[in-house]
Amino acid sequence: MLHALSKPAKIIELHERESRVFSRADLYDSQGQSLILTETRSLSAVELRDVAGGVELRVLGIIGYLPITSDIVLHLTPKFPLKNLWDMLAVADESYERILPILRGYEISALAAPHKLLARSFCYYLKNILTAGIARGYHVSPHEGYYKPKVNFGKTASRFLSRGDEVHVASDIFRFSADLYPNGLLKSACLAFLRVTPNLDKKWASERRLILEALNALYLVTPRRLHVGDEDSSRSLPMWLRDDYQGALAVYSMLLGYSKIGFSYSSTGNSLPSFLFSLDGIFESYIRNYLRQAFSTKKISILDGNSPKHQNPLFTDNKKYPIKPDLIFKHEKATIALGEIKYKPKIDETDRYQLISHVVALNAPIGIWISPAINNDPGLDYIGSIYTGAKFFHYKLNINNSLPESSLQMFSAILGLVEP
Repeated sequence: MLHALSKPAKIIELHERESRVFSRADLYDSQGQSLILTETRSLSAVELRDVAGGVELRVLGIIGYLPITSDIVLHLTPKFPLKNLWDMLAVADESYERILPILRGYEISALAAPHKLLARSFCYYLKNILTAGIARGYHVSPHEGYYKPKVNFGKTASRFLSRGDEVHVASDIFRFSADLYPNGLLKSACLAFLRVTPNLDKKWASERRLILEALNALYLVTPRRLHVGDEDSSRSLPMWLRDDYQGALAVYSMLLGYSKIGFSYSSTGNSLPSFLFSLDGIFESYIRNYLRQAFSTKKISILDGNSPKHQNPLFTDNKKYPIKPDLIFKHEKATIALGEIKYKPKIDETDRYQLISHVVALNAPIGIWISPAINNDPGLDYIGSIYTGAKFFHYKLNINNSLPESSLQMFSAILGLVEP
């Protein structure tokens, strides 16, 4: 079950891969045992190094709201604008699987959160609701017909007695069932999020199963439309259900656009589960999906070499070592270029040899490295050619300004290289 940390003594803002020196007392107890939380250690992303002033801590490859100990929380943010992170997530194949079992506050923002992030958040609240049991209670149901208490004498007189009918009555019956107003909102939310969750993706199978179980439990409940402020209807429910209903309906309100969130931490913002993101994977997936969509109009397909069905052997006499280029540009079944996507400030020797070996193995005419522009020097650079005649280029994408505009410039530059 999700829980909120007690108010942390320190919330430390750090950029991705930025280090911070802590005293040993912050990270170890008096007997030398680590105070770092089990969930954080299991990520294998925290690097510790003894230095003169204490212990240097660096988190590798992830961003988000990360509790280190019960008293220390790191809020790790990218070095580029947060709006561009939301834009990347909207295009990238991010599954939002890295979730910590805590709640955090997200700033109220004008930005719309990715639907898959909201779907994961909704399912976390929904799981708690199903574990505790769907809310049930008494509600008034109008009845007309043979006698049932409690008789509404005004309606009975106007509708039946005035017409000479002394048998039938109009009554307000109190029924005990799950057909409560908050449950009607919850059923509408389940139907909405069922349409958002990917149908054929195995990573989302448990979430879809959870939503279907909830819809089965809410089978006799009438769906109701959520209006602004309806999240507060959860206050009428038992205490043990109130917070989870409030959370689930708040997430549904974000899906409908009634409220929005940003990535930054805010103690007074909207509470959602703490998501952690790998910028390496997000950047690679964003580039691939953007180029795939852009090149589709040019009859050039973009394949993912990390998928086994698109891999080829490195050597000609065995299949022991398959090559896995991030981008395979195809035109009429011919490989016209290969690409490697690196979320790092500098392309090093290993990266160069990696792409060169792929280009040689597939006899591709062009190799392209794509990485973020670090020193405000975006654009396409020619690197050189090898004995096969293949030419190599490096495109640096500007992720500090308008991402759609920068991405379009990247597409135009690469199109000039590979267009038949």
